[in-house]
Amino acid sequence: MRKLKHHLGRFLRNEDGLVMAEFLIMVPLLIWGLVAMFIYWDVFRTINMTQKAAYSIADLLSRQKNTIPLAYANGLQNIMNFLTPGGHPVKMRITSFECVSSTGPNQVCNATTGSYKLLFSYSPGSKIAALSQANIQDWKSTKIPTLNNGESVFVVETSVEFKAQLKTAIAGMMVGVKNNTFGEFIVTRPRHRRLCLEGTTTCN
Repeated sequence: MRKLKHHLGRFLRNEDGLVMAEFLIMVPLLIWGLVAMFIYWDVFRTINMTQKAAYSIADLLSRQKNTIPLAYANGLQNIMNFLTPGGHPVKMRITSFECVSSTGPNQVCNATTGSYKLLFSYSPGSKIAALSQANIQDWKSTKIPTLNNGESVFVVETSVEFKAQLKTAIAGMMVGVKNNTFGEFIVTRPRHRRLCLEGTTTCN
């Protein structure tokens, strides 16, 4: 019995192979950490680039004095693609409208009074369906600040379909990131009267 206890005690005190055991325990955590950092970084990079690109497009449009040509509107998609490299395609839609209000003490468009007159809604390459005048009325109570009668704004919407660079199964199982769609909704006031598109008659 003493001999058995002696051998057992020596076995418990033996530290041979301890480093290898710790290494085998930590390897999965190290792999998970590397994969997670790569995927999370790609997600936030995609969102950040798309947001900056959308604001850049909105700033370009806000400076236009005259009706923008159709070729100019289509060329904005090329600018968007240039500003958002990385393999995640970005769709874009531009919607311009103005407030029409003849009721209320201040003649404004908000959640309860006034309505929006659609000037145009256009997506370069027709990648996103254009909006109708009825579609944009819901924005009064949710997304657009109060506008005065005759005041105009335009909205730049973007949609990017994020796909993990690693296989979806691996990404979802290991770090909980799956394919998703991220979007931006940028409301901008033109520096001049309003933003109009060539070929439309609503600005006449």
